[in-house]
Amino acid sequence: MLAPALAMVFATGCTAGDAPDGTSTSGTGGPARSAAPSPLSFPSAPPDTAHCPGTVLDHRDISHPVLGPVRVFLIRRTGSGAPTGCVASVTSSGGALASIDVDIYENDLHFASPESDATKNTFVIYNPGRYDGVLVLVPGTDGFEDIGWTEPEIHYRGGKHAFYNARLAGPGADGRYTIVQSQNSCNPSCAAGAISHVTLRWNGHEYLPAA
Repeated sequence: MLAPALAMVFATGCTAGDAPDGTSTSGTGGPARSAAPSPLSFPSAPPDTAHCPGTVLDHRDISHPVLGPVRVFLIRRTGSGAPTGCVASVTSSGGALASIDVDIYENDLHFASPESDATKNTFVIYNPGRYDGVLVLVPGTDGFEDIGWTEPEIHYRGGKHAFYNARLAGPGADGRYTIVQSQNSCNPSCAAGAISHVTLRWNGHEYLPAA
């Protein structure tokens, strides 16, 4: 009498589609449910459409507030043509965003640590041959805003989102970087000029001198 009863318990206590631990692996007669979604698979180098051929120095995966996951590459261009470096980005669907040209000395192009702050901007340190500069990747609707180089062929002169002879400070208690830019009065000469420092803060659109 005991054996048939036990057989009935085992037969009714573990239905088809149940895992040994009791968790369901299927719906009501449907196919087995898939496991957690697999992680995104980004390329190891930007595609040709990025127009940024060369050696990948580094990359970071960031969360773009409009486009979602984006991989940002720092590239040392092949050949001797200027500019010598560029920043290329790819979306999770494989689409290339507009690349950013930058002159660098040897391999002097790297991400800040951390690479992004509470502003959602991403920061890259570059050196065209003498002093470091800060390149700010500001998210836009279709990628990153125009850097605004004052002279595209002489990237040590800075731009709207590029600051030559500058360094990052922070992030501070507010989770944001500030940019400390050095300026030379060049009076009576640049070799003997006074050096001053200006702290720049993000106002939601650009970096401006702190009040």
